[in-house]
Amino acid sequence: MTFEELEDLFLALEINLNPSTFHGLLCGQLCWNDEKIDSFMTESADIFSISSDRGMDADQSLRELYDEIYLNLKNSNFTFQPILPGDDAPLSERLESFGYWCSNFVSGLADGITGQFSFTQESKEALSDLSAMGQVSDESNEDDDDERLYYELVEHARLSVQIIFSEINTSINEPLS
Repeated sequence: MTFEELEDLFLALEINLNPSTFHGLLCGQLCWNDEKIDSFMTESADIFSISSDRGMDADQSLRELYDEIYLNLKNSNFTFQPILPGDDAPLSERLESFGYWCSNFVSGLADGITGQFSFTQESKEALSDLSAMGQVSDESNEDDDDERLYYELVEHARLSVQIIFSEINTSINEPLS
């Protein structure tokens, strides 16, 4: 699902939410629990005040999005991509959505952290980087250097998420000794 498709779904559901915000939050939550979709969708319907008839319309689309995200996170070929506005959107809008995505990923991830899990130094750095990227400024000169830096930030965020997801899921799935 693209940014624009998710935006259209939110418009149809009368939800005023940046698609990157939702996607970042969902990705962070999926790092901890791939079986949480039912509770997440129920919580989302409550948070966004989605009526049950409109929620049923969105249910299939959101489940497909959930499955797509989780498969991409699990893919060892690093196919995961954050949902962000397309290249035709102004750079300032893409930067703003990128900041929303990063900060909401960190929030979603924080929902699952327990005292039983300890991050490696590499994952701590990745999480710190994502947190800092959530504070990115949406001011740009719309020049080639800013475009290049934007793509480098997105790539760094993408790889950081893969590092965190891999570490969490390797640790969760290790047999207890």
